[in-house]
Amino acid sequence: MSLLPPPLRPRALRLAFALSGLLAGAAVPAATLTVVHTGDSGAGSLRQAITDANATSDADTIAFAIPGAGPFTITPATRLPNLRGVLTIDGFTQPGSHANTLAPDQGGLDAVPMIQVTGPGNGFGFVLEGGSAPASVTLRGLVINGFAPHIGGGAAGARLTLHGCYIGTTADGTAAVPSASMACITTAGTLQLGGTLPAQRNLLANCGNGAVVAGNGETVIEGNLIGTDAGAGRALPGSIAGNGAGIIVNAGSGNPRLRIGGASVAARNLISGNHGSGGIALFGTLGFAAYAQFEILGNYIGTDWTGTRAIPNGYPDTPRFSGGIVLWRVAQDDSPAPIGGDGPGQANLIAYNHGAGILSREGRIGESFDNRGNRIQHNRGIGRTNVDLAPAGPTPNDPADADAGANGGQNWPQIDAAVVAGGQLQVTYRVDSSPQASAYPLRVDFYENVQGGNGALLGRDSYPAGAAQQPRTIVLALPPGARAVPLVAVATDARGYSSEFSPAFGVLFEDDFE
Repeated sequence: MSLLPPPLRPRALRLAFALSGLLAGAAVPAATLTVVHTGDSGAGSLRQAITDANATSDADTIAFAIPGAGPFTITPATRLPNLRGVLTIDGFTQPGSHANTLAPDQGGLDAVPMIQVTGPGNGFGFVLEGGSAPASVTLRGLVINGFAPHIGGGAAGARLTLHGCYIGTTADGTAAVPSASMACITTAGTLQLGGTLPAQRNLLANCGNGAVVAGNGETVIEGNLIGTDAGAGRALPGSIAGNGAGIIVNAGSGNPRLRIGGASVAARNLISGNHGSGGIALFGTLGFAAYAQFEILGNYIGTDWTGTRAIPNGYPDTPRFSGGIVLWRVAQDDSPAPIGGDGPGQANLIAYNHGAGILSREGRIGESFDNRGNRIQHNRGIGRTNVDLAPAGPTPNDPADADAGANGGQNWPQIDAAVVAGGQLQVTYRVDSSPQASAYPLRVDFYENVQGGNGALLGRDSYPAGAAQQPRTIVLALPPGARAVPLVAVATDARGYSSEFSPAFGVLFEDDFE
């Protein structure tokens, strides 16, 4: 629905001119500026409200009170003014709108946004200004589509917070809006995308090369849907084959902090249905030592919101180059990317992707990661690999682990025997890695096997240097509810370099029947 500027009475005209800063030479004080029509210019327009907000020295809010039944579409004919200072643009102030009420484990999003800002298909949308006084902007309850990119984060120092927005989709979140966008959000500054409150969750889809391209500021991405529709049940590809990746992280930018997801269910991102490299792409020139904090925790990558249905990332015809989490051309710095964790809620579910769950795309020495506690299963890498260090497909162990490459080519544990007796699991295994090739002690994790990947963690052992390359027998107490099914194991050295999964090994019960 589009409403042209209504005729202004003398009193309203004076108020509009006062808000526009035309009746006084000094800067206009902080204010709530209200958009009352969908026109592109004049008093009461979004463009004029941004211009007026830029003229103030304090925090401002742009609210909406457009008469009639929404949703309402604002279509700028030319690029909007850059956003400056401290500013909130709040679409949820429009009557008839409401924020989402659902948590990540309750489904998709039930928000009803009423304000849509749509572009000509090839121009910038909202751009934060940098400089000596960088912008600090909160966008809330907006539908933003048709731009390229939709939001530009400005120079280092700018801060962007996005809560309750639909980016790249229609107002109901069920379809993509065509654009030439190469990314939904590009930021060189600080980014808070989403949050742990239901009203803070965003939807990003149909985003070209990436829904989010993280820059060199603190970045927190939590509670969002990235690549699906608002119902979190299907992929939402668009005019340029969906998102090129869900989240692109440049590890050469030296972020002080980057967190994708979190240990609580409320922080879980659903990252599914993205094309190109897949769910999360990690690349750059410095490696992960540049980060004071780097976390990828608790996300669902490649599934629907329940974690039980497939919404794969990547392309089915290029599993060698895509997957759930892809490392690509990251420089060597002995700082593997930590993926997952041992604490409650820290494990990622990485499943059903077109390509490996975690993939070193080129097998370079710097393409390294610490796979800790994650559930990685049903992925379709070359040879059905769930973790792939390159070259493509399952990598055989080599004598003494003398090879190099991603994660130092860490050899996987060779399981020789596994017997369940009296609720305990007795395992005999060895890791053929010399102390010269791997940093000891090795962490060896044993999991339930799920299609060559892993289910629940059954137990962990520390493989000491004194036992290097020798058989070792351990006894693990099975966790409550754990099933005695075929096992897989992963070895991780003291630097955090993880192996691929071992081949599945059948468990022998105490009565000698499998």
